[in-house]
Amino acid sequence: MKIRVLGCGGSFGSPLAWGRNGNIDVNNPHNFRTRSSVLISNNNQNILIDTSPDLRDQLYKAKCTKIDAVLFTHDHSDHTAGLPDMRAMSLINKSIIPAYLSADIHDSMISNYKYIFKGVKDYSPFMTANILEDNFSIDKTKIETFKHNHGSIDVQTFRINNFAYSTDIKNFYENDIEKLKNLDLWIVGLLRYDSHPSHAGFDQILDYINYLKPKKTLFTHMTALLDQEDLLSKCPENVEPAYDGLEITL
Repeated sequence: MKIRVLGCGGSFGSPLAWGRNGNIDVNNPHNFRTRSSVLISNNNQNILIDTSPDLRDQLYKAKCTKIDAVLFTHDHSDHTAGLPDMRAMSLINKSIIPAYLSADIHDSMISNYKYIFKGVKDYSPFMTANILEDNFSIDKTKIETFKHNHGSIDVQTFRINNFAYSTDIKNFYENDIEKLKNLDLWIVGLLRYDSHPSHAGFDQILDYINYLKPKKTLFTHMTALLDQEDLLSKCPENVEPAYDGLEITL
């Protein structure tokens, strides 16, 4: 299984569009972060988690010409606004692309992207909306999912084999964190060093890492407040910030 970090920036990207660089060194290319999304290649399938607003450019750089399925963590626009780019994938591959999403966001996604899921006038639908189950399969790829808290809403964590993806996290519910034991790779959201009303801070995420002990942890969904080298200098062994285009084979 190969995991490619398509983007690892927060909702504004990094640096900000109007030239405000925050705390980052703009001479380090790893500080240039597009909005968060990840591509998983497994069993001759390409599974996408979230459709970033920067998706077209991300897939072009990844030389990806086929998407077999899309998993959505939640319906915030920095995780869904690239959804129309799936039309090109559908046309090129002459396929209807299945999307998997929680019942919580099903109606809003259909409403916001009606032409994609239902079709309108001269446009046929090019995706289907499938409500997530706790355990399901896409062909031979088995996927486990559960909700975690993101302030006023819930977000899906996805686990595929010994890889898991938990973006935009404030807290885990009850004993769900136990489902993330024995990971080879955990990609987890870290917005900034301090706590945010809907995002855990650095110390809290490190507590999770110390408890779970994944073999490797990568941070995603980072703002321009987090400089790559500064953050790396504060990380323990086998923990580091991701960067756009990073690929890991498990």
